Amino acid sequence: MKNFNLIHEKINRISQSRGIRKILFVCLGNLCRSPMAEYLLREKLKRKGETDIEISSGGFLDQKGAHVPEEIYNLMKEVGIDISKHRSSPIDKERIMESDLIIVMEIRQEDQLVRLCPEEASRIFLLSQFDKENPIIRDVADPIGRSSSFYRNCYFEINALVEGLTEHIFKTH
Repeated sequence: MKNFNLIHEKINRISQSRGIRKILFVCLGNLCRSPMAEYLLREKLKRKGETDIEISSGGFLDQKGAHVPEEIYNLMKEVGIDISKHRSSPIDKERIMESDLIIVMEIRQEDQLVRLCPEEASRIFLLSQFDKENPIIRDVADPIGRSSSFYRNCYFEINALVEGLTEHIFKTH
């Protein structure tokens, strides 16, 4: 719980200094993890009446316009979220700089973004840091090319982590 509280303090400082109006999720290809996180957070915030925060996602690979894999589409459809309109998009320095929170899936992605935009390092987080039970620094594994059960487990992990992020957001508003 100590780490969860430290993350909350950091989020609170960001909220007080610039507000939280734009959240960017980042993964490798912007096909599985970051779109799931984007759509899950948008839905969770909408259910709580928060519609003023812009949520987007992007990837390190330039696969601009690619659709999510069928496994992701079906998982999200099962929980009532239509992700069919998502198209992958690459991240760039401008998207990072204009975002208030930048949330990545892997440690190496955090390192890459800090090298790209060192002045934004204080606003870059690993999604795993929002785990209410065990907020430690760890990767959220990429399900691409894995079994359907791996995709499902990835969905459940991301959903739980996004729930922790949602809690942080509402504590600062």
